[in-house]
Amino acid sequence: MKDVWKKFEENGLTHSSVHHLMAISLLLKKNGYARGIDVAKHLDISRSSVSVTLHKLQAKGYIQEDENKFYHLTEEGRELTRDVLSTRRIVKKFFSEVLGLPEEIAEADACKIEHLLHLKTSAQLFKFISFFNGDESFSAEFREKFKKYKHTCSDDCEVCEDDDCFYVKS
Repeated sequence: MKDVWKKFEENGLTHSSVHHLMAISLLLKKNGYARGIDVAKHLDISRSSVSVTLHKLQAKGYIQEDENKFYHLTEEGRELTRDVLSTRRIVKKFFSEVLGLPEEIAEADACKIEHLLHLKTSAQLFKFISFFNGDESFSAEFREKFKKYKHTCSDDCEVCEDDDCFYVKS
């Protein structure tokens, strides 16, 4: 467990490169095509920055460029984009519907972690949200108990150290 933080970089894709893929996906749906200049405008960054990232994505097999300089997602690129967008929606729903966070915070935080979660984690979050929002009486009871729950600090807390309570600061 002590080396888990090192695996962050093993993800293979940066947050920025995932957003490039999602921009291509969106542009393809919206316009039927995606050029480097379109990606740059969509992301509000320089064309040269986009060019560097798109070349890396192409080398990794996530996109292809045709003879007219239009970009297309490969099957692997489509699958990754679909998974990341699904994870973002799931995490946003969890943050807003379950935790009751404002939409802006839920969206921003979901965006920050959308490409870092394992698909099994996303699936379990989705399952929990489905349970939480379910029509069953025990789901409704759980929602009510969760809303009313008040945390109290204790000496044997597994999150806090010493007398520095995390919950009090948040």
